[in-house]
Amino acid sequence: MNTPNSSSRRAFMQALSAAAAGAAVGPAAAETPGEIHARLMKKLKPGSEKIVIYIYPGFADLDAVGPHHLLSAMAGASVKFIAATSDPVRTSGGYSITPQLTFGECPEALDLILVPGGTEGTIKAMEDSKVLDFLRLAASRSRLTGSVCTGSMILAAAGLLKGRRATSHWQTVDLLKFGGAIPEAKRVVKDGNIVTAAGVTAGMDLALELIRQFRDDFYAQGVQLFAEYDPQPPFPKAGNAATADRDVVDILNTMHGAYMTAWGEKLRKVVEGPR
Repeated sequence: MNTPNSSSRRAFMQALSAAAAGAAVGPAAAETPGEIHARLMKKLKPGSEKIVIYIYPGFADLDAVGPHHLLSAMAGASVKFIAATSDPVRTSGGYSITPQLTFGECPEALDLILVPGGTEGTIKAMEDSKVLDFLRLAASRSRLTGSVCTGSMILAAAGLLKGRRATSHWQTVDLLKFGGAIPEAKRVVKDGNIVTAAGVTAGMDLALELIRQFRDDFYAQGVQLFAEYDPQPPFPKAGNAATADRDVVDILNTMHGAYMTAWGEKLRKVVEGPR
């Protein structure tokens, strides 16, 4: 699956924002559609952010594709998938995404390097010295380093979360302490130049927070509205372990117990042994 061209999405989002303003009351209501468009286009200032999203075999697709969809709506921004090689990378969902960049082609100056999570693929990435070396180098050159879900396990394995507040999927957030991090069970956590999101869908929240930081609140609201990101799940309390049905929590913990043990063991090595 090749990355879709996002220019039409950006243009439509801008036009949609301008059209919506036509319903305003007061002085703006007397403006012509062209005047409204011109005025609001000044608020939708373009930028030149350089963002890469690292993908690896078995990464959780929505962890990467969700943020990519929102971040790439920023006019002028470059948002690209990066991987160890140029070969298509198979997601946990069974389809493949072709990266636009390889490690050796990574820009020297970045605004964001973002790492998605997964399960078995994540554990393998935590053990791959080439991956960890790349992330350390990219982080040293990036304005922000971030993760979604268990992507924080990879950042921790690279030694990038030591002494930092960070979050992860609800099943792994407490394991971050083994990588020297300070776990916080929140949707999005920012500590200096480290930004982390909780499980899967929290990547969308993180992306919107980043857009408001890179641009402003107005721009972020336009992107959120164009995506119609207005979650109304059928089970409002089921998405949080603190309020979900206890049997549901228990069965997921039972199913993923082996992964949690493996993640903990990998992160202990970061603290207890030399890299």
